[in-house]
Amino acid sequence: MISKTMKKAVSLAMSLAVVTGAVAPVSASAAGTRTKPEAFGDDTYKNRFLSLYDDVVTNGQENGYLSKNNVASGGFGVPYHAVETMIVEAPDYGHETTSEAMSYIVWVAAMRDILTQGTSDASSDLSKAWKTMEIMIPTQQSGFWANTPSATYSPELDTIEEYATDEAAMVMGNTATNPIWKNFTSAYSSDKGLYLMHWLADVDNWYGYGSGTSFTLINTFQRGAMESCWETVPHPCVEELKYGNPQQGIKGIFKAPNELTIAAQWSYTNAPDAEDRAIQAVYAANRWGVGDSSVTTLAAKMGDELRNNMFDKYYKKIAVDTDSWSPSTGYESAHYLRNWYTSWGGAIDGSWTWQIGCSHCHEFYQNPLAAYALLADDGLKSGMKAENAVKDYETSLARQLEFYLWLQASNGPIAGGATNSNRGRYAPYSDGILNEDGSTTYVTSTFYDMLYVEHPVYLDPGSNHWIGNQVWAAQRLAELYYYVKTDGDKSGVTLSDGTTIEAALERILDKWVEWSLKDGIKLNDDGTYEIAASLDWSGEPDTWSGSASDNSGLSATITAYGSADAGCVASWANTLIYYAAAKGVDGKAADGSDSSTGGQALYTAKELLDRQWELYRDDIGVAKPDTNPNFVRLFEQEVVIPSYYSGTMPNGDKIEPGIKFIDIRTKYKEDPMYATLEADYNDNGKTDTTEFTYHRFWHMGDILMANGALAALYPDVTPDPTDDPIETTTEETTVTTEVSTEETTDATTAATTAVTTEKDPATTTTGDSDADPSKILW
Repeated sequence: MISKTMKKAVSLAMSLAVVTGAVAPVSASAAGTRTKPEAFGDDTYKNRFLSLYDDVVTNGQENGYLSKNNVASGGFGVPYHAVETMIVEAPDYGHETTSEAMSYIVWVAAMRDILTQGTSDASSDLSKAWKTMEIMIPTQQSGFWANTPSATYSPELDTIEEYATDEAAMVMGNTATNPIWKNFTSAYSSDKGLYLMHWLADVDNWYGYGSGTSFTLINTFQRGAMESCWETVPHPCVEELKYGNPQQGIKGIFKAPNELTIAAQWSYTNAPDAEDRAIQAVYAANRWGVGDSSVTTLAAKMGDELRNNMFDKYYKKIAVDTDSWSPSTGYESAHYLRNWYTSWGGAIDGSWTWQIGCSHCHEFYQNPLAAYALLADDGLKSGMKAENAVKDYETSLARQLEFYLWLQASNGPIAGGATNSNRGRYAPYSDGILNEDGSTTYVTSTFYDMLYVEHPVYLDPGSNHWIGNQVWAAQRLAELYYYVKTDGDKSGVTLSDGTTIEAALERILDKWVEWSLKDGIKLNDDGTYEIAASLDWSGEPDTWSGSASDNSGLSATITAYGSADAGCVASWANTLIYYAAAKGVDGKAADGSDSSTGGQALYTAKELLDRQWELYRDDIGVAKPDTNPNFVRLFEQEVVIPSYYSGTMPNGDKIEPGIKFIDIRTKYKEDPMYATLEADYNDNGKTDTTEFTYHRFWHMGDILMANGALAALYPDVTPDPTDDPIETTTEETTVTTEVSTEETTDATTAATTAVTTEKDPATTTTGDSDADPSKILW
């Protein structure tokens, strides 16, 4: 099937082919490579949502998205990061899962309930999805409410190798305490511990830290901003000293030389944008009249406890002159932003516990919509039981919007973030910030005394290149803008200079959408599309003075375009749909006749979704084939192991100095794709001809949500009519380049090969109370 718009384009291409003498036969199809009938058809965006949901969730086990071995009681099978297993991004194996994936199953389930209410296909999937998500909430949290958790300072370091020196040791006597832990103890001490998700799990126990095919919480990132996923050592969250070696377990790898014995312990790290997405979903379900009061109660508790993510790592004052020995200062340590993580842990026997916050705040982890939901929804607001919850979120909502205003580049995109702990060790701001290549950049811009950082948290590669950071952040802003414009502001919050939420959102989104339409998205005449895939940054924002400025000294440059990052394409469309609806754009504008920014936003969103569906719909989802030159690291990347450590993985793989990524993951050699990759590598030392078609769960989630948003907000807008495929002759002359911000370190090489990877939320936890910064790469 091919749309009339595309048919015209193909006819033009055919004419050009005749002129150039091209002879290669092609067949264009509006259904991509799909051979199966659509369960609900695809003539409306609602039906496209339902048909894809049928593939991904309803029949998710059969199609490989959901685990058959681990099915939540009253819920769904646990979603994998991807259907395919040979994938290294933030998860280092495709059948791991993340809290991000769990939040997506809640989000898409809520949308299904919204779209089908009052029909014969009506569902109550939100409750089932929430029960599925809860498997990521740790059950082993012995002693967390009984013992005041301490936070003992240990520095973050510039290189992985430094973590094997005494410089990485905890500094005894330099301790602090979470100032709001006692509030949660009063409100929730009947629970086993925090009602927050750990970020990563081995769904079917591929590594073997659990038993049989049991669901097992694991961790990877531990050693600073330069540690990529390729340089990690996967380890269990519950360290019983069964693997690695008897004195140090696996965690001994991450300890300093003077910390050679560790106790049996548990430790977890959250990625708060995942919890926020789940709350966003519950708010939408409630607003559209399909909520579940029991789920709302749980979402409120989760939101309440997410205030753990509003504080400095070691609870030190947010100040320009804070250093590593500055004392813990209670609420003066609150930055009120969403930081990268909170980590918590303790002894398995419950005799001691610890907890830390995070000093680093990234633009794409902020979610003003979730903060707004916790204030505007009566059930969510009243369900937060701990002291100061409403007050803290009133401050946080305003602070997050101010953060976006501060970080918006002069041409529209949103820059990286800020920290209260330069280089992760409270270095003087005058020391400069660490760059991807190990060099130093000197910046002076601050936000409420926090230092501007171009790439917060991780640097291999820099964390704010990837376009997903832009579209995920903007989607939340646009959806909130729609609610405020449609329902009125129910929060009562204004920014510090009196700016309303609506005015702040309008300023941010007008500029961001204008940049999107002008530079970020290409709708090609041949029926294909491209989006900006990677950004570079220049300059720094103006120091925050309490009001937004034009930031003439800060700009973003698009360094690559691509089309394989299906989730980002859809998330961009989702953003434009909510923006258009907030602007009051009529559905008739979907034909492109409305030249206003809002009208063009709706038209562009529809075109992206139509073209994506027509080009890349297949038998289990929507995905474009792609290659990844970074798989050379599978064979070449050394994993740093201290000279004083040796041990074994559960399957017997040796952990010792000099090992490579594959040496502690030899089970990958059994993967169906391994032999092909190995042959590719052996042929020319590269992996740039092996083709993958990845069906990431979050990609499907974003495609579902974008089609669902168009169906919910513009029910009269329908896909372009389609007719039979046509055969013609043409010559392939277009090369699409795509650069991943998380796995690509050589931009020159990457720009010549199609690559799509996305950094996923990841966090880290070391030893007793010395968790390191984390990476979350979805």
